[in-house]
Amino acid sequence: MADTSMPLTAHLAELRVRLIWCGLALAVGFGVCYGFSRTIVASLQHPVVLIGPPMTVPLQIIAPAEAFMTSIKVGLIAGLFLVLPFMLYQLWQFVAPGLLEHERKYTVPFLVGSTALFYGGGIMFYGILPYLLNFLLSFAQGDIKAQLSVGYYVTFCIRLMIAFGLVFQLPMVVIFLTQLGLVSSRMMVQYMRHAVVLIVILAAIITPSTDPLSLLFMVLPMLVLYCCSILAAKGIERRQSARLSQ
Repeated sequence: MADTSMPLTAHLAELRVRLIWCGLALAVGFGVCYGFSRTIVASLQHPVVLIGPPMTVPLQIIAPAEAFMTSIKVGLIAGLFLVLPFMLYQLWQFVAPGLLEHERKYTVPFLVGSTALFYGGGIMFYGILPYLLNFLLSFAQGDIKAQLSVGYYVTFCIRLMIAFGLVFQLPMVVIFLTQLGLVSSRMMVQYMRHAVVLIVILAAIITPSTDPLSLLFMVLPMLVLYCCSILAAKGIERRQSARLSQ
């Protein structure tokens, strides 16, 4: 711990300062991203298709305030994504004085890696979005016309993007547990079949829709991340063995 302890009131005052900075950052992020809310919605309506013809998602509003509330929602979520590194830095500034030197050494890479993986999950979601939508909208045939509510569609995208971002935290969780000695690469290989079943159940819970393609797009990255986590755990175990042998 730190050499000098702080009273509870000092901790609360420090927490208040960090929360104020986070609130101000979120307000700035919202102000910036609200001006681009139409552009962001347009990018979701016309997602980038790497392979295949371009697509346009048919959107409409079904309530007078839906377009306005959607712009507010998009500006707030996009602003949160924009200032997330700064908010994590404020969290680090609050907890760092109470950490040991070796704990500080591991915390910064953990926060940086976690943020990068969260953004990576969001990018993965946007890459598979057009293929997922093509599959779902293909069932609108005959007299059934696909006309999605813009509010529902944006909420669907936000939930799925957050789900992918959380799923991509798996390597960081495994690295953290391996550092504590609670998980080993041998254990992960031994219980891989059980892990596959748990991954399918978890993917079914966090996927915002009930279609099988969404579940598949969630399960496959989780399996790849599980295998990457095994490799990461092996790397940490080798490093710990080399440190003990010195």
